[in-house]
Amino acid sequence: MVPSIPCLSIVIPAYNVAEFIVPAVESALDQTFRDIEVIVVDDGSTDATPALLAELAAQRNDIRLKIIRQMNCGLSAARNTGIREARGRYIGFLDGDDLWRCDKAAAHIALMDSDHGIGFSYSASEFIEEDGSSTHRLLRPDTLHPSLHEMISRNHVGNGSTPVVRRSCFEAAGNFREELRSCEDYEMWCRILWLTNSIAVGLPEPLTFYRLRKSSLSFDVDRFVSQADMALDIISASMPAVPRHVINRARAEHYRIAARKAVIAGKNDRACAMLAHAFKLRPQMFLTDLRALAAFASLAIPESGLRKLEHLILSLRPKGA
Repeated sequence: MVPSIPCLSIVIPAYNVAEFIVPAVESALDQTFRDIEVIVVDDGSTDATPALLAELAAQRNDIRLKIIRQMNCGLSAARNTGIREARGRYIGFLDGDDLWRCDKAAAHIALMDSDHGIGFSYSASEFIEEDGSSTHRLLRPDTLHPSLHEMISRNHVGNGSTPVVRRSCFEAAGNFREELRSCEDYEMWCRILWLTNSIAVGLPEPLTFYRLRKSSLSFDVDRFVSQADMALDIISASMPAVPRHVINRARAEHYRIAARKAVIAGKNDRACAMLAHAFKLRPQMFLTDLRALAAFASLAIPESGLRKLEHLILSLRPKGA
């Protein structure tokens, strides 16, 4: 019997995530919306990830689950493999160390079925600790209806586990750029908005659980900035009508993000350098963007106090600001 074509394909790229892969896959399989397939792309893992996936597949015995193993080629390549294997008219993405809330698929499908002009949708996320416990902190989109310029200025999708994309968008705009080892999703969302007539729409509910891992403390600031600059170079070259000030604003935003993460990693010198770059590109951001002020304050405030300050500052922002 030939399986019916599912409405939604959930693609899960996985690389050395043995501690987290089983709950990630189960969160996809256990969606209240049942018309799905789950495609796990093991990108050459060298830990117990392959064995755990095989054990899970045997235990669940669910025809909706498909596991693919390939040589390690990077996150973009793993996602692209999933896209090629996907049969659904919608394709969602879930990183192998994150989780979907059980009603996420249902919420996205209801939204996108209601408006065929929506090319992709995304949601707020809840941060969880490495052990899965709640941090009681949310990552909310700044806007639920971003324009192309707004998406270039800031990745409103938030992280790689929030989006659900209409298959036709990939058919029109192509797949993820495999030469980008970071910021590949950001470039993809901008490209879809540039090359198609589709719009992006966000859901305010935290439908994704984004895991904070200890390994993130070793964040490579220079690598992130290099990849962000490469993504923006691609965007600038392929979208010549985009004003220069939009590109500069985006670069300044990436430097601000890098500075914030450099502080968390204990790299204050690099944080200062990143903030200096941001100020040179867009000095007004330190007067108009409360996150920039929080990044500046982070150089003098301990991490625990910083989180409280950022929470307070962001709570003061007008909605949609």
